[in-house]
Amino acid sequence: MRLFIFAIGGTGSRVLKSLIMLSAAGVRPVDEDGRPLQNFEMVPIIIDPHKSNEDLKRTEQMLTEYCLVREKLYGRNVNGDGFFANKISTLREIMGMTSTNINDSFVFNMEAVGQRKFRDFIGYDTMNEPNQALTSLLFADYQLENKMNIGFVGSPNIGSVALNMIKDSEEFKAFANVFNEGDRIFFISSIFGGTGAAGFPILVKNIRQAENLEVSNKDFLRNAPIGGLTVLPYFSLNNSQGKSIDKADFVVKTQSALQYYNETLTGPDDRNVNCIFYIGDQTPSIPYDYDPGNVRDQHDPAHLVELVGAMAPLKFAGMGDGQFYGPGGGMLPTRAYEYGLERDVLDVDFTTFGMETRHLIYKPMVKFHMLYLYLRTAFQSVIGQGYTQDEPKIKSDFVATQFYRTLTGPFFDHYTEWLTEMYNNLRHVELFNVGETGFANIIHNVVTKKGFFGRKTVDANTFNSTLNKLSRDNKKYTDRTVEYKLLDLFGQAAGHILDERYENIN
Repeated sequence: MRLFIFAIGGTGSRVLKSLIMLSAAGVRPVDEDGRPLQNFEMVPIIIDPHKSNEDLKRTEQMLTEYCLVREKLYGRNVNGDGFFANKISTLREIMGMTSTNINDSFVFNMEAVGQRKFRDFIGYDTMNEPNQALTSLLFADYQLENKMNIGFVGSPNIGSVALNMIKDSEEFKAFANVFNEGDRIFFISSIFGGTGAAGFPILVKNIRQAENLEVSNKDFLRNAPIGGLTVLPYFSLNNSQGKSIDKADFVVKTQSALQYYNETLTGPDDRNVNCIFYIGDQTPSIPYDYDPGNVRDQHDPAHLVELVGAMAPLKFAGMGDGQFYGPGGGMLPTRAYEYGLERDVLDVDFTTFGMETRHLIYKPMVKFHMLYLYLRTAFQSVIGQGYTQDEPKIKSDFVATQFYRTLTGPFFDHYTEWLTEMYNNLRHVELFNVGETGFANIIHNVVTKKGFFGRKTVDANTFNSTLNKLSRDNKKYTDRTVEYKLLDLFGQAAGHILDERYENIN
């Protein structure tokens, strides 16, 4: 199954960033029997005219780094079985690099929108006087003068007009032509801004009305399972009163958009979306800088809402078709989900989540954090000893490879930045003890088990000993890459150590 993920606007990029981190840890969608989904591939498509948006640029860079690391582990195989298990591809990659003129990028090309003022985009100056008068009633002067390379500045009425052009783009045609039976579509967007609130219903409409488009696979598209994550207000802004993006308008915009969604997407007579997830937070974030696109370009810190929201596309991918379609093939009423913490507190750790969430993310994320700490602090000193001498051997020049430098450099930097940003937000997320280098104390509020002489110890030697034991006479890696051996072996070792030496919270 391919899951095409349309990440719309700044919120779309930020949720996608958390999804990358979960995927790097090895969090996979599971089917209704709890088994990891096989032949699963994600195709993220970022839609945002604000190309200088720092959230977009960070996410795009992380996607590129993720794909580089994953290809060294699994080649072009769809199925993975540990860290970086979920395959992530660009639209052009699955089309074939020579079969289309679209860019090999995760970002949708919106040059036709981004380089013009909205008045020029709609041809305001060429309208006759009555049409200009009507347009001026529908759009304020500042909206007409808005240059759309900074997005739609909290104005879904601009976004709904501008984003309707997507259906005629080469990227949309490429998506439609490669979409197959059994594939699914998922949207990530906010509901209280401009780009996301407008983009979600417009794109769903164009997909459900695919018979009107000059594309292949119209029936597959028209009947495709569609899910969406609708992000309600969860952050606050500094100095926004009376400006084009005013936090005081967030609730009113949300109420209006929800009513519109009910009438066109999720209502009993408009079952255009099969499954929708709602997420938000009444506890506001630390105030973000008011930024319509010309100051820091939306370099906003990560938030718990984005981490939780990133689980929605994975849950949607694992749901059976029977939850969307009746025995005769007709669409069932839209399934709606909300999310709640086990305990509504400002200080969030793994024990704050409900059991389903802990089962999904706890072990993979802990093992990935152990990998991060081990590779950054202990790995290089053991090269030439123990498990590194077993075939395929890990030699000293391994640390100079692009794989190792990318993983332990920029990707781990993004990982620690993500953890630190969530930790510093008002809804204080502390999954790990940030800055802690001792393995025994890395999981916040989770301790090692008691032994005869106190708490069991866990240090680099614990990992080296377990790695050596697992590596001896292991023929699994003889035809695999060094990169795969290292990460797969460490994943096994971390799993054993977590089960044997740490208190169980699952």
